[in-house]
Amino acid sequence: MIARTGVRIKPASAAAMHSRSNLIGRTLASERGISLVVVIMVMVIILAITAAGLLFSSMDLRITSNFRAGTQAFYAADNGVSVGVSQLALDQTVSTAPFGPLALPGGLTYCSGTRNLTNGCAAPQPSQLYGIRSEPGYLLGTNGYSFYQYQINVTGTGPLAAAREVEAQAEYGPVPK
Repeated sequence: MIARTGVRIKPASAAAMHSRSNLIGRTLASERGISLVVVIMVMVIILAITAAGLLFSSMDLRITSNFRAGTQAFYAADNGVSVGVSQLALDQTVSTAPFGPLALPGGLTYCSGTRNLTNGCAAPQPSQLYGIRSEPGYLLGTNGYSFYQYQINVTGTGPLAAAREVEAQAEYGPVPK
């Protein structure tokens, strides 16, 4: 017996000590609530996988949309090259006439020349005659023939501010000298 300032402390009996340690051991060894922890962990993992899937699918959707818009702008420019080639003729003033901006279905446009951010086309640029190639004659009574060589620049614009510029080189001929 130990007495301290008038308070008497009684040592615990061995049976009381054993029952306390038994209670602590049973509490730690109990499996109550473990299923809640496991379910929460599984839900967090499933939520993370779902969020990653949504993120990647939205990025893939944006990539596909941009690719489609670029392809549409390219085909608009390709259509403009066809218009430019159809304008080629012997008369140099007709064949170098600029064109654009011309609208296509689906909000697509094309014009000769390069792109301008304000209206889609800069000042339309004519097809440029950059050379005349001459060859010896192959018909009786001719002194030879020539090919007129042109450079055609066309810009196509599409949705999502997509633009593609196509540069084509075309020859018109043979033209007798």
